[in-house]
Amino acid sequence: MEDDAQVGQGEDLRKFILAALSASHRNVVNCALCHRALPVFEQFPLVDGTLFLSPSRHDEIEYDVPCHLQGRLMHLYAVCVDCLEGVHKIICIKCKSRWDGSWHQLGTMYTYDILAASPCCQVSIIRKTPKVKFH
Repeated sequence: MEDDAQVGQGEDLRKFILAALSASHRNVVNCALCHRALPVFEQFPLVDGTLFLSPSRHDEIEYDVPCHLQGRLMHLYAVCVDCLEGVHKIICIKCKSRWDGSWHQLGTMYTYDILAASPCCQVSIIRKTPKVKFH
């Protein structure tokens, strides 16, 4: 598993994720887009997809794991490999464009919100996350 933090912090990151999941009494995470249950493994990669942190809780996404990073409340989300690679068709409800997660690295935990980082339309920019529909 790679992370977007400094090299050598992989073990600390793994412990952080596992501690957050343990505190929430979770041994699975759900994909933020299709809701598929993803088992969490103790070694890298931790899930069959990617993880990301968001400073905001997205009301339209049911599954998050609250955690604290550097004293700040964050929300841990997952996106499964099928949604990342386009097996599941994820489209914006407003602009009808297809969400492309194929450029995200599998097994990674991003310390930023990957959904808000690449908005598909002005509505997404205003809402700070794409409003998507799963097909």
